[in-house]
Order: sequence, then C-alpha cells, then structure tokens
Amino acid sequence: MEDEALGHAIEAASLWAWPPERTAGIGGWLLRQGATATRRQNSARTSAFSGEVAVERAIAEVEAWYAGFARVACFQLTDASRPPGLDALLAARGYRLESPSEVMVLALASPVPEPPNVTLEGRPTAFVMAAVADPHWSSAERAARARLFGRIRRPMTFAVRPVGGVPVAAGLAVVDGPLVGIFAMRTAPLARQAGHGRAVLDRLLGWGHAMGASTAYLQVEADNAPALALYHGAGFRRLHFYHYRVAL
Repeated sequence: MEDEALGHAIEAASLWAWPPERTAGIGGWLLRQGATATRRQNSARTSAFSGEVAVERAIAEVEAWYAGFARVACFQLTDASRPPGLDALLAARGYRLESPSEVMVLALASPVPEPPNVTLEGRPTAFVMAAVADPHWSSAERAARARLFGRIRRPMTFAVRPVGGVPVAAGLAVVDGPLVGIFAMRTAPLARQAGHGRAVLDRLLGWGHAMGASTAYLQVEADNAPALALYHGAGFRRLHFYHYRVAL
C-alpha cells in the first residue's frame, strides 16, 4: 500500500480504535469529543474540507461546538490538512502548537516470536488498568479511559507483563482489516529499561499478525525519546508527522 493511501487508511482505522463519545461534521472536518484528556479524542480531524462555508466561519463553528462541552477548540494537522494554509491561519488566530507527533508503521511480513510471561486480556480488567493507568490520573480520567476502551468495537486485546504478580507494563492492540493499531503503551517508571515494554509490544504485534493484520501502526510524540527508541528498535518507520493547534 502506498504511503498516502496507508495514511488515509490509518486515519480511518484509528477513529474506531480510539473512539470518541460523539462526533460532528463541520465544513468537511470531523470533530471528536470525549471525557478523556487525550487530544486524539478531543480534536478536529482536518484531512478534508468541503468549501461549503468560508474557512473562518467553519473555525468559529468548531470553536462554538467545543465550547458547548466546556472545551477549547483543538485541530489535528498534517501536511494533508485542508484547506491549504489552515495551520498558518490558526496560528495567526493565536492557536498554540502542541504535541508534534509521528505516525509510525511496521510491515508484519512474518510471525513475531512470543515473549515469555506476557498475559493477554480481552477487556479493561482491574489487572489491565493497574498497568495502563498512570497513578497520577484522577478517578474521573481513569473511569473515562475505561469507558473509552469499552466503546471499541473492533477485535482488540491488552497485553500485560507482570513481575512478581504485579503488572508493570501493558499496551493495547486493535485490529481493523489489514491494520493493527498499538495504543496505550505504558511501563511503570521503576520498571523501565528492563525490556518489559518491548515484550508487551512484541506480544501485541504477534497477536495482530495472527489476527490477519499485515501492517502495524502507532502514534508517538516526537519528543518521547525512549518510546521512539523502542519503536525504531522494533523496526517501525516514520510515515508522517502531525501536530495540534489549540485555542488559547
């Protein structure tokens, strides 16, 4: 699959893999909203623009829609965002740039060896949440994240690595046809640099391959050096960049 087509396929698959509570369409943009703190769930996707309304009016309508949920407007932007010049227009309106990130992909040409002592879980059990949830999250964020996981309607699994019965690393994989998305990767701070994250990643990739996926994808912030090292070490390559513009 060519990179441009792959990027569009990943954009579609990731909507179902990280589903918002509600969506709306304004001017061809797809608006997403949910109770979690993640920008991925609370931003406007801008890969299409109908031109039926002026772009300034469309931006104002986006701002009003998010204000209805007591949130500021947030746009997810790539080189393919439409209309051209949208990023500069938002910057001129005072929108700040946040979270430059990479979409990375890996061809799953052969089975991935199964690492030892990694458990698969099909739902967000307490065991799973103990690994994927940051202990600094509020109870509301933790509950919202669990509800998000419960909205996923594609084949999915969590992988958890326990040490002494205590879960120290985990991640989520969601399959959509030939694609498997990797999400919610986390390793407890005191357990990092010990191979637990790579074990979780390999187990998720192996599961995705067994489910028929031929390409894995993930999204990672561009300044997350440990995560980038993990994914490059596993063979992932950068497909494209994106960032957010957030209203002040």
